[in-house]
Amino acid sequence: MTASETRVREQILHAAAQLAGEGLIERTWGNISARVSDTQFLITPSGLAYEALHPEQLVLVNIADVSWEGTIKPSSEKGIHAGAYRLRPEVNFVIHTHQYYASVAGIEGRALTGFIHPLLGKRVPCASYGLPGTARLRRAVEAEMEAWPDCRAFLLRSHGALCLGRDMEDAFAAARALEEICETRVRDQLEDGKPLPVPPDLGTSFRRGDAFCLTRKGRSRFYPMTGVSLPRAAALHAAVYRAGNFQYIAHDTSYETLAVSASDRRLRPYLDDLAQIAGADILSIPAEPGRIERAIRGRNAVLLRGMGALCAGTCESDVDAVRALIAKGCTARLYARAVPGCRPLNPADAALQRLIYQKSYRGKKDLC
Repeated sequence: MTASETRVREQILHAAAQLAGEGLIERTWGNISARVSDTQFLITPSGLAYEALHPEQLVLVNIADVSWEGTIKPSSEKGIHAGAYRLRPEVNFVIHTHQYYASVAGIEGRALTGFIHPLLGKRVPCASYGLPGTARLRRAVEAEMEAWPDCRAFLLRSHGALCLGRDMEDAFAAARALEEICETRVRDQLEDGKPLPVPPDLGTSFRRGDAFCLTRKGRSRFYPMTGVSLPRAAALHAAVYRAGNFQYIAHDTSYETLAVSASDRRLRPYLDDLAQIAGADILSIPAEPGRIERAIRGRNAVLLRGMGALCAGTCESDVDAVRALIAKGCTARLYARAVPGCRPLNPADAALQRLIYQKSYRGKKDLC
């Protein structure tokens, strides 16, 4: 390994930490790469957590045929990165993110035009939808890069964004600028937040065998999962635990989640990551233990009518991920109401992605 390649590996790991620190990614959704020569680039691997990633775990990929070296599998979006390096000789760093507002703006499926941003020019193209990691998505992104050779940022319908740069700082600047303009666009389209009733705090909990510890209002107490009459909040948590192999539960009461839980009977995902991590659809039901136990089967979240969502997972970071995705997914739902042309994922595509995630990526953090 040359000194130059060693520096590139260290730079990619630094970029991963910086993306998370700036809120441009949650957990490790997305992927990062850097050119090392005219024929190869390094990319983050599939299924390995960024916070535990070592420089030698980055994967060297050939630009021409997307083959790779070593035994570690690269991100499944390696083809998009290869296309960027092949079509843009001046590009040396590529970031694919699932950043919040760019993801939401992308569900519209249209380019952003007009006066956009000094760094991004007057257009941010939007690639048509394709399932993650597929040739269809790669071709869609490459078509936009070829059609708009001066553009540095691209929306990927229902799948986040792609930002290109001469170096790491340049790619980061594009990602920041894109999030800035998309946040303005999304907020402009949404209605002013109307006051919503404050729901009861259902707390957080963790499971220990056939019991769980529920924390509410600063107090913690253990409850059995079955066999006794439980207080309402505890009964709702017990119902979730009985439905699946969950170890942690949290109550999400973000404004967007409360708004959708009050108005919709079912949340259909507009974004890939919500379908993968939370479920192909999320039901909204009254806060009744029996109905919750049925509604959350095969899912990692359930909306409670006018009360937000209960989010569940096998570890705390899983629950944090589900909460973040539910909030972003509900923002996308509210945006779709305001903007014509937005549509949720095809139910079959959503179900397929959920199935693939459960079989291949459960317990892993790279969703791409």
